[in-house]
Amino acid sequence: MNMRKENRRLQLLSFFCCLAYFASYTTRINYTAVRLAIADELALTRPELVLELGLAISAASLSYGFGQFVSGVLGDRFQPGRLVCAGLGGAVLCNLLMPLLYPSVYWMALVWGVNGFFQSLIRPPLGRIIAANFDEKGYIDTCVSVSNSSQVATILTYLLIPLCLHLFDHDWRPAFLLPAALGVITLAFWLLLVPSLSKGSSAGRPHADSKRSESSERPAPLLSIIFHSGLYILILPVAIHGLLRDGITAWMPDFIAEVGGLGTGVSILTTAVLPVFCIFCVIAAKKICNSIASDGKSSALFFAVSAASAALIIPLLNHVNPVTFGVIVLLMALITGCMHGANHIFITRIPGAFKKTGRVSGVVGILNAITYIGGALSPHAVALVA
Repeated sequence: MNMRKENRRLQLLSFFCCLAYFASYTTRINYTAVRLAIADELALTRPELVLELGLAISAASLSYGFGQFVSGVLGDRFQPGRLVCAGLGGAVLCNLLMPLLYPSVYWMALVWGVNGFFQSLIRPPLGRIIAANFDEKGYIDTCVSVSNSSQVATILTYLLIPLCLHLFDHDWRPAFLLPAALGVITLAFWLLLVPSLSKGSSAGRPHADSKRSESSERPAPLLSIIFHSGLYILILPVAIHGLLRDGITAWMPDFIAEVGGLGTGVSILTTAVLPVFCIFCVIAAKKICNSIASDGKSSALFFAVSAASAALIIPLLNHVNPVTFGVIVLLMALITGCMHGANHIFITRIPGAFKKTGRVSGVVGILNAITYIGGALSPHAVALVA
């Protein structure tokens, strides 16, 4: 009976962790999804679209990346559930402000940058909560579910926003108000139910090292862990995977609209193919990592597949027709999916190895920060290359 109750507790905790990340994503990627609609209302030309509306994406990525350092350190030292609630509450407020600040794209960029910082308070503390309450297998499974919840959020966002644009006569404002409402509901669950679910984590923790991570012992110095473990070697590949992942995701609607000659709503809708691949790639990454002893070899495999896909895209761009256009979109989706597979290794598996040091949140924060530094470069880098 106690085992059944414990399993129920862990299932609910896993669900609410997924819900928090789902809500976080809907209040973070909605701007990218409606950027073309905002540009249409402002009658911006292509250079203005790149410089002005791309500013908010860069601001959010930079503040999110910087906030990961802060969130990672705080998540190891303070009650992680409170940080998650602070992040959700701030994200809701920023989403409510966006329609009010229109048409000032610079004020909107500033608020969206603040939103990026609030969003950064969510993922590293979630890593600590999951590591403290689940065994090794449960940790991996729950992190995969949390990661896939962000892909489900992406799919629904890119499916529902074109519908909102159609139903509300091309009005993009509901794309901020509806995710804000979801954020309020999720915040209520985290304030009322999650504290009681995570309070009894020590009873269900099978390993003594989990107790250490939640004890009053001072965690090992983060910089010492980074250099002694060789974690610094991952800086460049983690940044590159962030640039590729976020760059293709952010500019896929523009590519589809410009090269495919499709409308704004259709281009946003078509972009929903990306996270479908990502979900399967994250699941595949989990299986590949279980069969390959080295996480380094597993991540190298994802980079190799991405390089091969890019090599196939280059000649196809000179012969665009309905068939080759579809192949290009699928190959771009495969690259993004592979980068999400690499993200599973960098943000889930590698931080999990630091459970004994009590620095899971800090390592997640550092690697996520590097990822989004690369992501912050993507809007202008991809536009420059294009």
